[in-house]
Amino acid sequence: MTYGSNITAQKWKTRTEFPKEEISDDWDNDYYLSSLSYNNNLWTVISSKTSDYSLQSWRTRVDFPKDEITELWDAGYAITELTYGNDVWALVMSKGSSHSGQKWSTTTEFPKDKIKEYWDEGRSIIKLAYGQGKWALVGSKTDDITLQRWRTSETFPTEEIEENLALGYSITQLEYLNDRWVLVLSKYTDNRSQQLITSESFPKEEIRKHWESDYYITSVGRQEIEPEIEPEIAEPEPTTETTKPYSAPENSTNPRITGVWNGTSLGDAEDVEITFEDNNVITIISGDEVMGGENFEIEDIPAGLSYELNMDVVPHQIDIVFTMFNVEFSRIKGIFEFSGKNEIMMLLSDDPEADRPKGFISKSGTETFKLKKTSSK
Repeated sequence: MTYGSNITAQKWKTRTEFPKEEISDDWDNDYYLSSLSYNNNLWTVISSKTSDYSLQSWRTRVDFPKDEITELWDAGYAITELTYGNDVWALVMSKGSSHSGQKWSTTTEFPKDKIKEYWDEGRSIIKLAYGQGKWALVGSKTDDITLQRWRTSETFPTEEIEENLALGYSITQLEYLNDRWVLVLSKYTDNRSQQLITSESFPKEEIRKHWESDYYITSVGRQEIEPEIEPEIAEPEPTTETTKPYSAPENSTNPRITGVWNGTSLGDAEDVEITFEDNNVITIISGDEVMGGENFEIEDIPAGLSYELNMDVVPHQIDIVFTMFNVEFSRIKGIFEFSGKNEIMMLLSDDPEADRPKGFISKSGTETFKLKKTSSK
């Protein structure tokens, strides 16, 4: 829920059928659709009194409503809501918004490349939706948003939300789509603050209390939790312990990261130099200590330090693998993201037994590095 937007009053409703009559009644009373979603066999409609819109129109179609979008664009409307539920696409378009130069696209995979393309063109993410086996993305030019980022997660992204709210971002969209949480965060030109509500049931009392403090609903997301089924325990099959030489998986490096990076460990402000080779070898120099590199040994024992990347998720994942006699001995898990053309932020767990960090929040047992590329390999 958001404080500081242009909303002055709000209503919500949930319905099993698309609430066309209720939408019409709200329009008659100067309320506009500000959020529309479908989860757990229910439509959730948020209607608001706001200066953001002057006129609205909606459509529901079995197939993606590309013709309707073009028709309403030609009439001066812009897409302000798009969702899929109960076997139909639901489209809301508005006049009077700050959106211009809109584009939409559909892809079978999550549209991370299209998002980057839209950002490079100066467009912001207005809506992500999923239906009929495809993702739909709407991008728009707007003066209200200055910066954006997105995350997807199988579990509710509490840490990512808290971290980014502290950095001045606001939630633009938070929905459970295609078995994952989709989070879009934006920095707005106006001063606004947000509060997150989570609840096992629809939080009508919490909403009412926040309305009294002039906080209004921004986005509603639901995840249907299936009851856990006790798994059958099978007798373990006999196994033979084997030791295989370590080798990094294919495609586990990336040209963008290979090279020499210099920076600091934010925990102790110590200078560090990290070299990523294109053969997955990593060298870490901190003070007088050198770890890794070619011909790395510990007390005359052949050792190795390698890295593995997973660039298909955001934040990107990195594993630093320590080997002895060319056999994996331990593995440190971490995350990283590019904060500029030649800058990265990297967060590593100190303990090989620890889980991978979920967000860029420095905690006990983790180390954060801010690095800048000083040489390409």
